[in-house]
Amino acid sequence: MTAAELENGRMAANSAWAQREHRQRIVIIGGKELDVHTGDFGELTAELQRALDADPQLLGNRNVFASLTPVAPGRRGASPGSRGDAGRGEARRLSAAQREAIGYAGEWFAYQWLRRKYRAANETSWVSTNRRKFFPGLPGLPGLPGDDGLGYDFRVGSGRQPLLFEVKASQSEGGQIELGESEVRAAQRNAGSDRWRILMVTSVLEPSRLRVAMLLNPFSARGRDLYREEGGALRFSYGLREEHGQPLHPTCPRWPQCWWYRTKRCCGRDGG
Repeated sequence: MTAAELENGRMAANSAWAQREHRQRIVIIGGKELDVHTGDFGELTAELQRALDADPQLLGNRNVFASLTPVAPGRRGASPGSRGDAGRGEARRLSAAQREAIGYAGEWFAYQWLRRKYRAANETSWVSTNRRKFFPGLPGLPGLPGDDGLGYDFRVGSGRQPLLFEVKASQSEGGQIELGESEVRAAQRNAGSDRWRILMVTSVLEPSRLRVAMLLNPFSARGRDLYREEGGALRFSYGLREEHGQPLHPTCPRWPQCWWYRTKRCCGRDGG
């Protein structure tokens, strides 16, 4: 092999490494690449706000639990594949910076959703550490630090019975969630009521397809038969129920207000 060939091989290897490094640093929202490796999510927040301003109905109008249909039994421990980063499959292919950005985007949209649905929701309702990316505080007067060990990301309402919301975000259309140990403990402590809930934010980086669904506690009496455990008590599959005799539109984020339900025509948001 000649020196020129060796140099060409070295340059090709360096180029491939640089491309992989670049792909691990960015998220794409609305067709725009954002570098999230620095941990500064100011530009990401601005893009999320821009998407919401462009479509105020993006988060929908419903404030009820999504209808779930029991998931058919399957082989325990089956791999979730690429069902989304709310499970393990896609998360394993993402960098730590990308996972952090997707989680923050999900909580940001959840915060906006909660403020629109619950009069008691405000800045203090956001209790995870992601709140610091949106509410950093002032010099000499830092904001509330947040706590990721509570088992939920938002606490809405005062008194002894606030509502507790755990947020799960996915780049896909969902279908699977994974709970951490503190989340399992919180869900089990509140299994006798509907206080602990999941807010599932799907297609979180695609505003035209984004959807927020409020899901029942998988350990509650109403919820336990609607999920399938995948490899233990930390990972669950779920399925959204058909509404009004029609299957859910596969891409429309405005269920069930979508015209497709009333006219059997696509609303056109997916280009169909």
